Amino acid sequence: MRILHCSDPHFDLSLKTIPWKKWFGKRAIGALNLLGGRGRYFDNAEAKIAALTRFKERYGVDLVLCTGDLTALGLTAELENAAELLAPLAQPPERFIVIPGNHDVYSGDVIRGDHFHLYFGQYMHTDWPQYAVDGPCPIVRLFGDHLAVIAVNSAKPNPLPWRSDGHIPPVQLEALEKILADPRLEDRWIFVMTHYAARLADGTPDRPNHGLRNADDFLRACRPIRRGAILNGHIHRCYRTPLKKEGLAIDLYCAGSVSMEGRECFWLFDVDTKQMQVHRGGYDPDSGEFRILETL
Repeated sequence: MRILHCSDPHFDLSLKTIPWKKWFGKRAIGALNLLGGRGRYFDNAEAKIAALTRFKERYGVDLVLCTGDLTALGLTAELENAAELLAPLAQPPERFIVIPGNHDVYSGDVIRGDHFHLYFGQYMHTDWPQYAVDGPCPIVRLFGDHLAVIAVNSAKPNPLPWRSDGHIPPVQLEALEKILADPRLEDRWIFVMTHYAARLADGTPDRPNHGLRNADDFLRACRPIRRGAILNGHIHRCYRTPLKKEGLAIDLYCAGSVSMEGRECFWLFDVDTKQMQVHRGGYDPDSGEFRILETL
């Protein structure tokens, strides 16, 4: 199978479309950041997702894994817009898996209204519902007889403006351990998705107010995996981090942001029953197309 891992498109809408009642708390800070210039780095997100869809079709991608941050402020209108823009990339729906990022659950109203699942629930079903202990998570999807994808949700609202950290609830980690002990996963390649990076490019943990707070627990839970990868976004740079010193036989791959100007990237994995080949992709602004930059 050919697997495309992308993340953090950060589709946003004009700030004029934000209802005045939403201009409070964390969203007010986020809106000011957009006005201050952050938003311009994602101005062409729609065109870049369209280019990624063309890449998918041109290179025969079988499965797309998206690790969140589809929006800027987690507004319902943004989620609806993101669902429309991602729909061509997400065809067929059974070959697209997505989880939320911290920007998609920017404030508590998104959680209370289950807004993310409302627009993206069709891409979040699981083949093993007996392990779903936190909404649909952990999500388990099996493909053929040699690949499994497991998705855990690490995103949560951060009311304090200086915090953007994440946390995988203990019930999800306990379920993850049970999933990885299930004999039906024996001999499969296993890809684990989460939004937050358990480790940075240099192998160190992210700072507490920005990273995955229980990263060590998450990595310990992943130790049984012999073949596969851990996939994340959140950090807007593409990198691969070996995890041998953490006691893992697999590497971590951060897909950065598929739409951030000057940093557009993704990972492409070719997997068969015996081996995995990894490619790093990027964006050519002159042609407006994505291409493979290097094979690792």
